[in-house]
Amino acid sequence: MTEAATKLLADALSLPAEERRRIAELLLDSVASASHDEIQASWVSEAIRRGDALERGDTVAMDGDTALRELKAKFSRPAP
Repeated sequence: MTEAATKLLADALSLPAEERRRIAELLLDSVASASHDEIQASWVSEAIRRGDALERGDTVAMDGDTALRELKAKFSRPAP
């Protein structure tokens, strides 16, 4: 990162959280991203991949409540 970018980052990090959030949104919006059609095609490919894996028996289906419960148990931290 250039010296100017490093200074800009330091200045930005000293701003209140809401201003940092807005700057981050604007910066992200300024970076070229995939088109809607590319994103849609990626999701379709992923859905097909997951469906194929399920049909082959490489994975098992799990309802959302069970999945969330297991994730919370796995990643929850004990209270201090």
